[in-house]
Amino acid sequence: MRVRENPHLCLKCLPKMREIMSRSKKHNEKLKKKKGQNQPYMSILFIVIVIAIFGAALYLIISKSASLEPVNKEAIKMTISMAGFEPNIIRAKAGQPVTINLINPDNSHHTDGGGVHNFMLTEGLASLMSGVDITVLPESQEVFTFTPAKPGEYHWYCDSCCGGKENPSMHGTLIVA
Repeated sequence: MRVRENPHLCLKCLPKMREIMSRSKKHNEKLKKKKGQNQPYMSILFIVIVIAIFGAALYLIISKSASLEPVNKEAIKMTISMAGFEPNIIRAKAGQPVTINLINPDNSHHTDGGGVHNFMLTEGLASLMSGVDITVLPESQEVFTFTPAKPGEYHWYCDSCCGGKENPSMHGTLIVA
């Protein structure tokens, strides 16, 4: 009855439409099955990609830290990064030279200062020295020597990035006996 009410359909077309509808249902069912079959492969592919990305990141971190071994094994090894100085306390004797191997593992992609750090010490030095101001570029190192003049506590800092002198993590103390 409904077919007759619809002027666009005729009784001759009805079997053909049923056939088309059943084919599209079968086709949709096949697509669903295929999609379901691909699901485990997609999950495995996703896991493999995630593992590859983490593996590459770990490799880059390990290879960079290994390449920044101190060039002077006799010097005090000091690392400066966005986290601060390590060590941040040095003990020395008045009149005796102090040699520091300053290592900067940060890269140049930092938004604050471009990964450049420095070591500034302006007090307690021998009269021939006006101060120590050593800049170390990203992923590199510098070796320098200074001589503390008299006993006391003196403070150094990084003034090139990270908030400069005002940043509490970018400071260190030289204790001279």
